[in-house]
Amino acid sequence: MLAPEASTPAARPPALLIVLSSLAAEGCPQLALQLAGHWRRQGWRLEVLCLDGGARDLEPEFAALGVPLHWAGLGAGWMRYPRLLALSFRLCRHLHPRAVLCFPLGWHALVAIGARLAGVTRTCAHVGNAPPVWTGRAFVKFRLWVQLGRPFTHRLLCCSRAIRQATIRDFGVRPRETRTIHNACDLQRFTPAARARAPYWRQPPRLGMVARLEPHKDQPTLIRALALLRDQGLRPQLWLIGDGSQQARLTALVQSLGLGSQVRLLGSRRDIPELLAQLDLFVFAARPDEGFGIALAEAMAAGVPVVASNVPACHEVLAGGRCGLLVEPASAPALAAGIQAVLADLAGARRRAASARRRARRHFAIPAMARAYAEELGLA
Repeated sequence: MLAPEASTPAARPPALLIVLSSLAAEGCPQLALQLAGHWRRQGWRLEVLCLDGGARDLEPEFAALGVPLHWAGLGAGWMRYPRLLALSFRLCRHLHPRAVLCFPLGWHALVAIGARLAGVTRTCAHVGNAPPVWTGRAFVKFRLWVQLGRPFTHRLLCCSRAIRQATIRDFGVRPRETRTIHNACDLQRFTPAARARAPYWRQPPRLGMVARLEPHKDQPTLIRALALLRDQGLRPQLWLIGDGSQQARLTALVQSLGLGSQVRLLGSRRDIPELLAQLDLFVFAARPDEGFGIALAEAMAAGVPVVASNVPACHEVLAGGRCGLLVEPASAPALAAGIQAVLADLAGARRRAASARRRARRHFAIPAMARAYAEELGLA
């Protein structure tokens, strides 16, 4: 690892420039914050380039770490592409980072070219979702960007084996250009001790899902499953934690199904460990393009029993069903049946929750993730 920071850190070039789409409290920005926190404790100097200044939820956290922030202001239209290339070149020439880690895939091509022109030889890009092949012409453009970036990108860092396989297949890159590095969570914040006792069911049971309210998630199937459970005589409560563009649609769906007294949309929250401690069951309704599901790993670390869609990423994270019950994706009846089955089997729920805690400790810890990233960035 890099040597601890000197007494005059501003005199030294940063070890790493991190590029983010935004500072929204979600997915990639949260992952970057976890990495930044770990690396800052090791004495690394970091800087962050943010391409969109709209969402700044995590700005105070990065500031508390002493990480300088740069804002791109790319604007709209095709001119944003040369602007990003030029900005990457100028910033890297000014900062002289030893490496660049870019989270927005596609945009990484321009960042990597600008960094290479400025003398930075190591740029890695994060791959957090399956290639969107269903978007047709939009995917063709996306694939061209990935191809353009190949000569300038050291490695595509995929958050799961399923995403790595899809990246190789659909983007047409070689296996040696990719590596699987699982996402991680702060296990110290998500511990079984946070739960009042071993799994038990309140009356009514309390279910929860933590995820952005966006089309690539599948909260509608979960809401419809809740309506089926109500019709069968069960009335569990549901907390939907997160915000996003689909909030109005989900609220309308809840009202149309008469679930207003059972479903609460809590919005974006920063007290996820405390909320997980109040759940009886964590439900993760996902689509096939789900990349990893960091909230799934957090629920596992917190000791909350899990029901999830049997899509490749959830199948991988939950060890094929040993750490949580997997059900047919996009099927409200299957999800309702899975929830009912777990609520009817306390012993099985405890057994899977214990396996999930052990798996989270072994595979989803931040130090292991940070070491793997550092190896690929040439900083270890």
